[in-house]
Amino acid sequence: MEYTDEYRLGWGAFAAHFGFASNQQEHYAGYTFPGNWENGWISQVHPAEGLFVASAWFTTKETLDYTIYMEKPCLFVLCIDSGTITLSQKGKKAQKLGSFTHLIISDGTPIRMTIEAGMHLCFTSMLIFDCCIQDFLSATGFSYPIRVTDAKQWKPKHVDTPNVMLVLEQMRWGVRGNRLPPPAYLCKAIELLCLFAHNLDNEEQKQERRNYVTWNDEVKLYRVKERIDESPLNLPSTEELCKIAQMGESKLRISFKSLYGKTLYSYIRESVMKRAMQMMADDDLNIKNIAHLCGYENAAKFTAAFKEIHGITPSQFRKGFGL
Repeated sequence: MEYTDEYRLGWGAFAAHFGFASNQQEHYAGYTFPGNWENGWISQVHPAEGLFVASAWFTTKETLDYTIYMEKPCLFVLCIDSGTITLSQKGKKAQKLGSFTHLIISDGTPIRMTIEAGMHLCFTSMLIFDCCIQDFLSATGFSYPIRVTDAKQWKPKHVDTPNVMLVLEQMRWGVRGNRLPPPAYLCKAIELLCLFAHNLDNEEQKQERRNYVTWNDEVKLYRVKERIDESPLNLPSTEELCKIAQMGESKLRISFKSLYGKTLYSYIRESVMKRAMQMMADDDLNIKNIAHLCGYENAAKFTAAFKEIHGITPSQFRKGFGL
């Protein structure tokens, strides 16, 4: 088996495989799509050995099928704004990754990535190798559970959270506009991993459950969560969510909070506000438009909800990123 060159090139290995044009300037690299894909691009920064942060926007002309063979263990974080990517790893069910944040752990097993023809894709990613994490911990003298072996305890609910999304947005606009000095990306990458570990730690401190959730019910509740994640701005009614869960409204609400540590309403609002943050990048939408799309007729109430979830107002977010 011949290893691909992600450790040295990051997304550059993917770009080279498909013959994308490249432009390298010190720590930054840009990759553009050939032919009538000319409007598509991947921007990437390589601030330290074993770390790559990238942002991408493109529509595929044909299906892109690429298999990653990485010898060194690493973590691949992918925050998708639009489109889907199918990932397959040996011994695991293929995952169709849609909107929001995902974590892929590579311990040497090949990862097959498939992007269907005609797919419009927009995402932010971080690829960090275990040796980079270890170098940081050794240099600072810190001991914190953020290595690849620790990541095996992290679940989607620890990874796809508002505090994580805010850091990823900072990384995304840093890469797109060359707004951050290279060392800042290493700090942001470590912050991201620390948030994953912190979210797990917080959950473990709240393990006292009022009601035990059976495995069968957990599977049903995951379907409810999956439906919310799929389209938080176009949700079915509570009655329809109950049908998906195959349980009454009272049991659904109690079981959901027992399993995910937050109420169904809180989870839905978080999902809506995460989508709102993604829409902030759309120049054609003002804050009143975004509020309306999120189901708020009153922009002030939307602003209050956004600040409660993300810690800043929509205006402050846009001003901070020069949007």
